[in-house]
Amino acid sequence: MSLLERLINESIPDGTYGDVDRRPWTPAEQLEHRLVLEEAIDGWHWTGDPRSHRGRAAA
Repeated sequence: MSLLERLINESIPDGTYGDVDRRPWTPAEQLEHRLVLEEAIDGWHWTGDPRSHRGRAAA
């Protein structure tokens, strides 16, 4: 597959590029992934400017 074909095929990333396992996660796998995420963000706090992620007011 050429680089252009690879780029076109992944222009809308949907997680199905290459030899990805396309079966849905089981409830046990979903729980495992959630626990890993919760552990990773436990105690994390945003210290930046809260205005930096707000959208602009409608004109």
